[in-house]
Amino acid sequence: MEIGFANNPRKNILDEIEWIGRNGFDFVDLFLEEDQAVPEKIDIRKIRELLKTYGLGVVGHTAWYLPVGSPVPSLRDAAISEMQRYFVYFSKLTVPYVTIHANWPPRMFSTKEGIDFQVGTLRKLVESAKKHDISLMYEPVDTCHDSIESVSEILQSVPNLYLHLDIGHAHLFGRRPEQFINKFHDRLKHIHANDNDGNRDLHIPLGAGTIDWENVIKCLKQYYDGTITLEIFSRDRDYVLLCKEKLEKWWKSL
Repeated sequence: MEIGFANNPRKNILDEIEWIGRNGFDFVDLFLEEDQAVPEKIDIRKIRELLKTYGLGVVGHTAWYLPVGSPVPSLRDAAISEMQRYFVYFSKLTVPYVTIHANWPPRMFSTKEGIDFQVGTLRKLVESAKKHDISLMYEPVDTCHDSIESVSEILQSVPNLYLHLDIGHAHLFGRRPEQFINKFHDRLKHIHANDNDGNRDLHIPLGAGTIDWENVIKCLKQYYDGTITLEIFSRDRDYVLLCKEKLEKWWKSL
């Protein structure tokens, strides 16, 4: 198991990577998106140097708000074009896996239509990413549509797509993270770890919400020994470091 942390894309990317490296993380979850972590504002050479200095691995992450599931074809095409722009930069950093997020249309469209919109986009993106030696991971988000059934249909429809499971997202709408882990462990490539109250996507520290971490960790360890990003949103990063210690302890003891 490797523990990572994400750069805040609204802050200087080099400063963010420096903090991640100095605090002993194994990898950077590289959020390339607006407004400070866009291609025209990042220095690939300096990023490579920092990663090498701290021995950091990298996984990639694109913006959650890109309209890959829009009912408007031209907006889906625009999302593809934007994503392709980032694939070039992830490739220069030899990033093997990159996250793309679920995206659902407004309520006047059905869940099935939302799946179909996404599948068409995802198939094109998987092929495009392959040209850069990148594999794509699909991250279900925090809506009622992001069910076991929806994720299953999408993964079946896009065979070379992998799963990125956000434990907090999988704890909403009465769902349990263990259900997703048991169902999709053979496609699981990355984890985001954060907590919530089961009602809202809060991204609070591990143990501060209602997720049963003992059961989640035990379930994960049956199938998974890969990368886990602490996606904790707090201005005080001491909470992030505390979560790092807790996760390391749980992984060894449970």
